[in-house]
Amino acid sequence: MDRRRTTLRVFAILIALRAATDVLKPLGAGSGFVFFGKLLTGMACYVLAPIVGAVMLVYAYGVWQLRRFALPMGIAYGALVLINLVVFPVLQGLPNGFNIAGYLAFGAIGLAVSWGTVWLLAQRKQALT
Repeated sequence: MDRRRTTLRVFAILIALRAATDVLKPLGAGSGFVFFGKLLTGMACYVLAPIVGAVMLVYAYGVWQLRRFALPMGIAYGALVLINLVVFPVLQGLPNGFNIAGYLAFGAIGLAVSWGTVWLLAQRKQALT
């Protein structure tokens, strides 16, 4: 297996783990759900987070299996990550326990995984089924 495929599989696992926390929000996993920069709590969180989490699990499966549908899903997911990272601190302020350096590091990891996955899928576009 080549390095790109291995990296894609690692990213698929990371995306699936992140998705699992969203799917489990109604059971108390985490304090809220950020959607378009807005921190949702209560019923909005408990309804929307599992839906987004389920879509992310489908995306992670597509990345793992090198499916063609994963590329546009990755672009949409990467856009959501970028919007959340930029808009959240404007609307909500920095999360508790984060200073600007910590938030930038957190954001860099999120952007690297989301857009790195898109880039790697695009590099393997001919291999996608």
